[in-house]
Amino acid sequence: MARTKKTVDKEELRQRRAVLYAAIEAGTITLQHTVKEMRAISRLTQAQFAEHRGVSLKTIKEIESGKGNPTILTLNRIGQFFGLEVAFVRTETLREKKIAPASTGAISPQ
Repeated sequence: MARTKKTVDKEELRQRRAVLYAAIEAGTITLQHTVKEMRAISRLTQAQFAEHRGVSLKTIKEIESGKGNPTILTLNRIGQFFGLEVAFVRTETLREKKIAPASTGAISPQ
């Protein structure tokens, strides 16, 4: 029997997206968790998400496991659907929040 998706609560998805954007802006979310949350909001499997974003399944798995080292092009492909692109983040801001520069994912709202 085919599995069906649960009913979508669009307001809940909007709220999750707003929380994601706030965490990105504040620099309090890792790349790993950002990609996982984007995929959860999109309601796609890793394979579907990878295909939709034009990257390999291996890339998504590696990023979500914290082992990936994606290129800027790959990060932009992943973030594009959410209106995100790679950007520089002031290191002073990161130090204030005690977050290592590599852990922010360097994805920010456009």
